[in-house]
Amino acid sequence: MADGRDQAPAFSFRRAFPWTEIFRCFQVALDPRKLAVAALGILAMSLGWWVLARAFYYDEPRRENPTYLAATVAKDYQNKPVPGDPEAFFTQVGAERFEDDRRRWVAMDELAGPFGRFRLLPWDEYRGPNPYLLVTKVIGGSSVERDAAFRDFRLGSLPVLVEPLTKFLVPVSKLFAPESGTATRLLALLAILWFLAVWGFCGGVITRLAVVSLTNKGPTTLRQAVRFVAARYLNYLLSPMVPLFIIAAVVVGLMVYGLLSLIPVLGDIVLLGFGFPLVVAAGAVMAVFLVGLVGYPLMYTTLSTEGDSSDTFDALSRSINYVYQAPWHYAWYSLVAVVYGAVVTFFVLFFGCLSVYLGKWAVSQTPLTETFNRHPDYLFLYAPQSFGWQELLLQGSPAAVKAVAKPSPSDRQVFQNETIDPARREKYRAEYYWYNYAGAGIVAFWLTLMFLMLLGFTYSFYWSAASMIYLLMRKKVDEADLDEVYLEEDEPEAPVAPPKPDPTTPPGGTSLNVLPAPAAPAPPPAAAAPTLPFTPPSPPLSPPPSSVVIKEMPPITPDELKGGSNGSTEGPPLNGPKGDGLTPPSPS
Repeated sequence: MADGRDQAPAFSFRRAFPWTEIFRCFQVALDPRKLAVAALGILAMSLGWWVLARAFYYDEPRRENPTYLAATVAKDYQNKPVPGDPEAFFTQVGAERFEDDRRRWVAMDELAGPFGRFRLLPWDEYRGPNPYLLVTKVIGGSSVERDAAFRDFRLGSLPVLVEPLTKFLVPVSKLFAPESGTATRLLALLAILWFLAVWGFCGGVITRLAVVSLTNKGPTTLRQAVRFVAARYLNYLLSPMVPLFIIAAVVVGLMVYGLLSLIPVLGDIVLLGFGFPLVVAAGAVMAVFLVGLVGYPLMYTTLSTEGDSSDTFDALSRSINYVYQAPWHYAWYSLVAVVYGAVVTFFVLFFGCLSVYLGKWAVSQTPLTETFNRHPDYLFLYAPQSFGWQELLLQGSPAAVKAVAKPSPSDRQVFQNETIDPARREKYRAEYYWYNYAGAGIVAFWLTLMFLMLLGFTYSFYWSAASMIYLLMRKKVDEADLDEVYLEEDEPEAPVAPPKPDPTTPPGGTSLNVLPAPAAPAPPPAAAAPTLPFTPPSPPLSPPPSSVVIKEMPPITPDELKGGSNGSTEGPPLNGPKGDGLTPPSPS
């Protein structure tokens, strides 16, 4: 038994290594509510980008276009001196114009082309090899196949986890790319605004659900999280936009500065000569906010955690300050989240692929399937291409496909599914009836829904891990407890426990320490009251229930029972303690 002295506290692994709290995010991210919100956000973002890509895309410029011919260029140089041979000069200028226009088109094609980042819908985008096929290749393949499998996992599967961040940073980078033209920059800007509009809401709901779960202050409902974010949606929307607005303002200022520098002497010597440090300082301001966008996920988690005590500028300042004040901690937490998230994401995707494949395989074992030519392969003709689902589910069938790398004008690796045997596929599809197409369409709907939920796990884990990283960074920089979170009135901190019963209370419910007040006698009916010659005295007032308390009397000694030391048989005095010489007054 313990001797009452203070015991040494037990060693806590998570207290010693706080970054292990990130491992809790796997279970938190599996919440079906977060998966559904993430799937909705992925679908809304992709559809909006698809519309923008179709609206902005234009055909590739051709060298034989009249715009680039020497005769057309000559019209622009009328009455202007031309060095050397005019024909050769005009031909060179036309070629330079063509190269500039094509370089701008390549930047546009990378975003809005047939295989562009904004053009591909979620189920058509390449995200690495199929997890099931990857595992089977590692288990039963040769050493070369194993090396290829690990390379594909590193290049295809790992980037999937940081997809929410890359989807935001890619259009941001296109704003400052020198090869981007005016149309490409406008497309990138509109894509950023749509991304922030969608994920300002969906990401806010996911982070709100996550922080309440991670701080053990739940439960909270999806309706409460939606109402919480909707009331602060403007802050969620503007927090990531403020750095972009500041960068845009600095760019406009430098453009005005550049116009003034066109003035001879003043621009060369004063503005661009002695004033060059001002240009560098303006560039440093832009660099601070641009690098600070790496902490962009912390903006949403700040608003979801702090509630009414935070706003747009507080979310911005916290995200940037945490990144710059503790950069190594932020880098370490992010690395742990990415590596751990890649493993659990691969497991979730593998489990989903395995479930679909085993179900399809079991159905294909039905007797007489081959006799009636009812093999279920036709049901997966429209399966999602992403994660190699179509390749897996059509494997071995006449319609089998394989992901093949395609050349891209931007030298970006692009994959597209190609039919292994086109002639056999066409013959196979010629035997389809209308109900075969209908069945394949319905199966494709369910597979797409399941695919969006599995892909939504990557987004759910990303935002859940960002919530945990924010709590860790806040503890490191601001020394705040991990379980501090803003709760509204309809979000209780913990379930209210029933009061503990008093051990001295009998089953009837009245404590033994309090004497219940005697019930007042009910007055008799007026008709039955007898006529008395005198007025009866009023009954004594009943004491309040809490005024009468049973007190424990001291034990009576043998001397008191005998009447004292003088041997008298009289009891102890009634109005005082023993030996005080007082006797009760005689009745008159």
